[in-house]
Amino acid sequence: MSDKFEVIKNSRLILGISVLLVAMLTAGLISKEANRTVQVWAANSNLSPGTYITEQDIKTTSVLLPEASKNYISIKAQIIGATVLTKISAGDLIPISSVSAADNAINQRFVPIAVAQTDLPLNLTRGDVIDLYAVPTRDSKFLAETQVIAEQVSVSEVFRESNLGQVSITVLLRSEQVLPLLQVISDAKVVIVKSI
Repeated sequence: MSDKFEVIKNSRLILGISVLLVAMLTAGLISKEANRTVQVWAANSNLSPGTYITEQDIKTTSVLLPEASKNYISIKAQIIGATVLTKISAGDLIPISSVSAADNAINQRFVPIAVAQTDLPLNLTRGDVIDLYAVPTRDSKFLAETQVIAEQVSVSEVFRESNLGQVSITVLLRSEQVLPLLQVISDAKVVIVKSI
């Protein structure tokens, strides 16, 4: 009986040691995997096409990307001043394909527009994508009906300080859109519709 008890006791001891060794091995593997994280750039705010990246627009983040890390921009890369090519939402990792360091990556022009506070969304901010509409007024001479001036336009800056009930915004337009916009603005009011 005591021999049988000793066998059971020894088998429990061996089982306990085995479980302990497996737990230690598993912990070591998990720790090794955790150390495979890489540091990449992420968007600190919404970034729209044509935006030039500033220091406030980006943040570093550690992520576990063993296979896909080559698709995102490492913090070793200098991207301040680079041009955003596709929309990047706040908090998203920045893909390599979404930015360009080339000066002529996008044929864009910064255009300031003054808009009545009631003709744009209250929560409009830098990085939003908008559509611009021209709405005829009683004094309009050339514009007879509402028309779309430009679609999928990036907002570069929003300045809300105005005593005249207007908000000044700066948008990024293709060079060929600038003159038509200025011509329409002189004869109509501009209404901004924010894309979701």
